Amino acid sequence: MKLLCPMLTGLCLLTGGASALAQDFYDPTVLRQVAIQFDDANWETLLRQNYASETNIQADLTVDGTLYEDVGVRIRGNTSFTALPSGSQKFSLHVDVDFVHADQEVMGYNNLNFNNAFHDPTFVREVVYNNYVAQFVPNPRASNVVVSLNGQNWGVYVNVQQTDKRMLRRYFADDDGLRIKCSNIPNGPGLAYNGPNPSNYAIYEIQDTGGLTDPVQALIDVTNVLSNEPLGSWPNIDLLFAIDPSIWSVVLENLLTDDDSYVNKGCDFMTYRDPLDGRMHLLQRDANETFTSANWSLTRNFNASNKPVLSRVLAVPELRQRYMAHYRVVLPDLNWDYFGPLFLAQRDLIDAAVQADPKKLYSYQNFLDNFASNVNLPLPGLAGGTVIGLQPFITQRASLLAGIGELTSAGPTISNAEPSNPDPDPGEDVHIAADVAPNGAAVTQVQLYYRTPPSTVYLSVPMLDDGLSGDGAPGDGRYGALLPITAQRGQQVQWYVSATADNAFDSLSFEPVLAERGPRLLDYFAGSNDGVRITEWAYSGGSGEFIELTNLGQTAVDLSGWSLDDGNATPGSFDLSAIGVLQPGQSAVITDAVEASFRTSWSLSPDVPVIGELGVVSGNNLGRNDEIHLFNASGATEDRLYYGDQDYPGTIRTQNVSGQVGCAAAGFNEVAAWVLSAPGDEFGSVNSVEGDVGAPGRYPEGLCELFADGFE
Repeated sequence: MKLLCPMLTGLCLLTGGASALAQDFYDPTVLRQVAIQFDDANWETLLRQNYASETNIQADLTVDGTLYEDVGVRIRGNTSFTALPSGSQKFSLHVDVDFVHADQEVMGYNNLNFNNAFHDPTFVREVVYNNYVAQFVPNPRASNVVVSLNGQNWGVYVNVQQTDKRMLRRYFADDDGLRIKCSNIPNGPGLAYNGPNPSNYAIYEIQDTGGLTDPVQALIDVTNVLSNEPLGSWPNIDLLFAIDPSIWSVVLENLLTDDDSYVNKGCDFMTYRDPLDGRMHLLQRDANETFTSANWSLTRNFNASNKPVLSRVLAVPELRQRYMAHYRVVLPDLNWDYFGPLFLAQRDLIDAAVQADPKKLYSYQNFLDNFASNVNLPLPGLAGGTVIGLQPFITQRASLLAGIGELTSAGPTISNAEPSNPDPDPGEDVHIAADVAPNGAAVTQVQLYYRTPPSTVYLSVPMLDDGLSGDGAPGDGRYGALLPITAQRGQQVQWYVSATADNAFDSLSFEPVLAERGPRLLDYFAGSNDGVRITEWAYSGGSGEFIELTNLGQTAVDLSGWSLDDGNATPGSFDLSAIGVLQPGQSAVITDAVEASFRTSWSLSPDVPVIGELGVVSGNNLGRNDEIHLFNASGATEDRLYYGDQDYPGTIRTQNVSGQVGCAAAGFNEVAAWVLSAPGDEFGSVNSVEGDVGAPGRYPEGLCELFADGFE
């Protein structure tokens, strides 16, 4: 459950998109072929009958020639199904890949959504919107596919990632939080307070309780503070509702005019409560009707009382200027030079398939025309009407927004933001400094925002240009502030800088530009291979997942009071006291399997300490993309490993085969230095009874050189 890049998800996606999407099910440059074969001769009738109950019917799925047996299929969508023209068979589909076989996945995913591009003749709006937005906020990615049902061509679909834990773990350190869905309901509830009675919130769907005994009360608490907290004490809202990250969501919905959205309808959104800090995040979830309304106001629905995120939170001048600052980050992309190549590349990819699509809602000529011009859809009801062309939309929307002074009045220019020591020792004073220059108006204020640990909200201190704050000479345009914390080894500080302009709007700017969505990290963790370190792991296997710890130091270490956790990074989650004293060169193993079974699977001797049932009563199981944190008895971090072949493209995936590290690289949290086990390798790897490959409990002394680098 690890971020794509530590605390910089949006920026990492923005700058490294091509490699991150390589060989991925949602790679927009690949037009995948999806074939569904139902056993039932009356499968279409069954699909339609089961729509309301959302009951799956069984089928086999083939993706690009690879067979996945016994999946579950049903029709999905609201108006995209109920408003289909009479006789249309172009319904959207949901596929549960693990319907029968619990571990079955398609390229790492077990919930697939194939949307019919309702009201979009181009088939590409949802693809481009989702992939663009995913650079900045937690959001599904998307691509196009060609679907066939029982050998018949059903044509082009939009393949949209499920908004589930697998999506969330790309953005949050913990994906086990409360997840709530608000469907497309006219004049939606918009997170407005509707009294203390839980029955008044039945319109919301709890998709994951997040382990809360009363998840609805958590929702009520958020709506109450959004609607009723005095705006003079707005930081109290931030304790329960993640204001700055959620502002990003409404900015993007407004920029590209998401018709089904919090901004427009007060519905068709989801919320996620991050378990680490207890704050709820506002996210979008339905993008099939985007790039459609070029004339939306910059402040659309800012006076709508049923949308308190807009009407109350953004009524606070400082928070309104955060909205404007974030909007200025994405506004330069609103031109055909940026979006045109994205749309046209997708068009060229699917052109022949659209022409051959016998089930498409709109004509091939509609498809061709709607990229450059408006089209009239010759269908009744919601399926018809006029749809603005993509190029006219971009041109007209950019023109409208360019004339708004509050939006185009920039904040100061911030550059060279950095700590006085990027790798500080615990207890060392650290100053954060940045160059701040006027950008059309004088600088009135510079602030340092920081939080540690991640279970808290951000605090701020002023940054000064006085020559006394780690800022260089007084009056030189470099501002600094002492980071007011006392850190322990392994502690992380998330931070960013803001600056205010002396203009009519008090315009803000941020560095990094994503602010809370992508802060900088200061890590009080000096890597070392001296001591108890993580030396092997497998997140999944027939013999069970496991983590190996080895004492690479020169003295025995008593692990009483030590603990282990995953991306939750919480000391005390899984107690390691049962390991006892670990001698130099000795390894211990923690597994989710039963201890005796794990020993038998790997033929481990009794002198190898093993603790079983990780995650059964306490602690957290490992995911494909996750973290491993090792804490000593005082709760300080002794070692950590961030891993995941999706989050760190090109690194290993430890399913049914473990990852191993040499002594010199152990303890430095560099997953790229780890390699997969192979029978007979330098680590002494073998096959388990179930066929997994690894060497748990057997770290060879020969990997470490004498006392200079570890045990002898």
